[in-house]
Amino acid sequence: MIFAIAAALVLLSGRLYRLNAGYTIVLFVMVLLFLPVWLKNNRKAGVEKARLLDAEIYMEQLLYAFSRQGQLSASLKEVLQLFPEGDMHQVLEQAVHTVLHDYEKEDALKCGLQQIEDSYPNDRLRMIHRFLYQAEIHGGEYDGVLLLLLKDLNHWKMRMDAYRKECAKVKRNVCTAIGIAWIICMVAGYLLPERLDMEQSGIRMMSTVLFAGFLMLIYTRTDQRLAVDWLRHGYKKPDQKLEKKYQDYVDDTGKKIPVTSLVLSGVPLFGSVVAVCVKAWTGVVLCGMLFFFFLNQHKIGRRLAGRRIKREIEIAFPQWLMELSLLLQTNNVQVAIAETMPHAPYVLRPALGEFWHQITAQPESVQPYLDFLKAFSLPQVQAAMKMLYAVSTGNGGNELQQMEELIVRNQQLMRRSEELYDEDAMAGMYLLFLSPAVAGAGKLLCDMTLFLFTFFTQVSV
Repeated sequence: MIFAIAAALVLLSGRLYRLNAGYTIVLFVMVLLFLPVWLKNNRKAGVEKARLLDAEIYMEQLLYAFSRQGQLSASLKEVLQLFPEGDMHQVLEQAVHTVLHDYEKEDALKCGLQQIEDSYPNDRLRMIHRFLYQAEIHGGEYDGVLLLLLKDLNHWKMRMDAYRKECAKVKRNVCTAIGIAWIICMVAGYLLPERLDMEQSGIRMMSTVLFAGFLMLIYTRTDQRLAVDWLRHGYKKPDQKLEKKYQDYVDDTGKKIPVTSLVLSGVPLFGSVVAVCVKAWTGVVLCGMLFFFFLNQHKIGRRLAGRRIKREIEIAFPQWLMELSLLLQTNNVQVAIAETMPHAPYVLRPALGEFWHQITAQPESVQPYLDFLKAFSLPQVQAAMKMLYAVSTGNGGNELQQMEELIVRNQQLMRRSEELYDEDAMAGMYLLFLSPAVAGAGKLLCDMTLFLFTFFTQVSV
């Protein structure tokens, strides 16, 4: 049925665009190549939407169940009953079996939770698992934090729902833009003379087929934005190189001129000497500008590297702080920081190592907290570290309340970083919205050029 509709639309388009049988067949073949991709994206979009909804229900109900049961294995069994079938049922069933009956594993509970995280990779799911695992192993007062996690989860669900709706809206706008561009170019095509020689007619029809192919590519790229793993939205693969880049940035003050800059600046310096000799003053100015650019290129590179590292820290710090806040429910600051270091974001590991050694040597001093990531001038980091110092010393009121306030502040940082990520992602989709207009302008330019060429050819005869 779908292929019949596609064939009818291709025949109609070929008729309206005055394509001959050969180019109509080429257009139909292009549609046949794209159609399976569109159908696959449609199926995948449905699957990923269902996976997202399952994960949201699982995280929410697991928190509620743990608040009642106080035990992860019992909570998992309770949540399993909410999924009588489907992928989530199979994953939870396997995880419960691992937790209750797999005696060969050293830590069956952690392995069972890891199985769920592998099937539904998501930062919040992992964070909830870590907190509940720590709460079961070490105990402590966790009711207040559970409420904060539930509130944060609801904010995340609303943000994801709004982002998905915005993506669907942009897709509709892109489809509308594609349809308008296709109709305008079709109407403009009737401005061409009816009698064209074979070469000119071939150019027009070829441009029409290329134009249609480009529009199909735009739609395919837009369609893929709604057929993604929503659970991984905002997730960045850990980059081990960031640890070395951070260390190189901190070690390099930018004051010493490296050999590379001296060598590169020597080329325009020699060119300026030659330009002076031949009295080419424009060349002297250009070579002088290149000389200063190459002589200071290491400073420019350091500044760009600093901006990238700062951006990575803004994303990584809230994630690390959330995990630290949860560990602080059952550990002191030094122990909690030590436990986060092995799996902390790579960009934070050098600073965390230095910070941990400083607070170990000076446990009562506030200076290590003030100096943490001080080189990057991040007010939100400095504010969080001051609050962390208050928690470590027990000053400023109820310690449990302080930790909850720390979690609230961190959640605000996480939401802000996630909103920035959403804005960056949406900017790419808005560019897709402009693409049909660019393609249509190219098609109109080709047709109008052909029109003028034909007109002047007929006039000169």
